[in-house]
Amino acid sequence: MIIDVFVYSDATESAPFGIASLIEAGKCARLDGIAITDRASSHRARDYMEAGRRADFLVIHGLELNTTAGRVVAYPSEIDDAYLAEDWRSLGACPEPESVLDYFHERGGIVIARDVYNRGEGLKDRVYSIRDSNGRGFDGVDTIAVYRRRIDNELSIEAQQMLGVPACAGSGVFDLLEDMGHCATLFAQQIEDQASFVEAMRAPLHWACALRDLGEACPMGSAPRPDDGEDRRDGGRRNREERHGGRRDDRRGSRRDDRREAQGRSGDHRSRSRSDDSRGERKNSGQDGARRNCRRRGRRGE
Repeated sequence: MIIDVFVYSDATESAPFGIASLIEAGKCARLDGIAITDRASSHRARDYMEAGRRADFLVIHGLELNTTAGRVVAYPSEIDDAYLAEDWRSLGACPEPESVLDYFHERGGIVIARDVYNRGEGLKDRVYSIRDSNGRGFDGVDTIAVYRRRIDNELSIEAQQMLGVPACAGSGVFDLLEDMGHCATLFAQQIEDQASFVEAMRAPLHWACALRDLGEACPMGSAPRPDDGEDRRDGGRRNREERHGGRRDDRRGSRRDDRREAQGRSGDHRSRSRSDDSRGERKNSGQDGARRNCRRRGRRGE
């Protein structure tokens, strides 16, 4: 299953889209589900999940919080009354990350390090040292996003690997529905509800993936997307000719020019070779004639 695990609804300040529009965008992107991760808001979680059931589309809920160290996203194992009542506000307006880990781990949830190396927002290198009271750290790291710098994605991947936790990704849909499904998380197991989602996020068999070209945000060493073939997650070959046709024509023209230049060089080389051979033959002929004349003069002298 492929799920976009970071999506914002209009419950987040300045985010314009309601749940119906986000579900429709998720279907258009051919995702299997989305996770709404509103900033400091969880009171609509049950309504959102019910909307997903009516639309036959998986909707998960999470909570994004700004801590004193940086941004995190928590996913509860169940949407209970305390979560709907936003009991987590007891942690404070800008809580310590350790207290967020304690709160959600004690209730069976998970906490993800989000936008780790974003300037002014991420946890940076503190991601390595933050632990709850039992010594347990983050349950995963958000590793790739199209809106981040390449170095930010690379450092996030390094942190995820050094911590030995799973990687995850989402498009971070905020004010452009077209961003839906740009990045997502691929799960090996079937996910049916909030509890199975949290269980799957704890397991190692899920991966961060880019479903479209990341451009300059693509981490070094990542395989480029092929230019041809149908893009399943982009609803087919949308604007493919526009996006790639010109570059292909340029490459083909460049290859033709290279072949002509190579042929020209080869022809010049053959011409020079024939000219050199001819000069060599003339030179040898002249030398042979001179030897014969010397021999004649020698015989006359004798």
